[in-house]
Amino acid sequence: MLLDGKHSYGEFLNSAEGIATNILANRLLSLEEAGVITKRRDPTNRTKFIYSLSEKGIDLLPVFIEIIFWSEKYAPSGVPEDRKQLVALAKKDRDAFIKDAQQRLQGGDSSRIL
Repeated sequence: MLLDGKHSYGEFLNSAEGIATNILANRLLSLEEAGVITKRRDPTNRTKFIYSLSEKGIDLLPVFIEIIFWSEKYAPSGVPEDRKQLVALAKKDRDAFIKDAQQRLQGGDSSRIL
């Protein structure tokens, strides 16, 4: 959600990570119970749910940014090519990048952050 702008069970299920359905359902429920995400019915398809970050989830953004910086430095594969430009922007002015991204998320902008 935070990094890729995904919000439905189907989007998560079809992600490159290849998570099993039972594990995905369990993790979404755990995140919801912990108050990191919220779940509501999709207004365009009442059989689907839309998952969104709560304020608590949005506040995790600085942690994710630091993990991405660490990954760029130490992980063998580094940062995916399609994220390198945004990572460079985040590194240039970390605080401004985080503030802008958090404001967009709080305002309901659910597009990809990184």
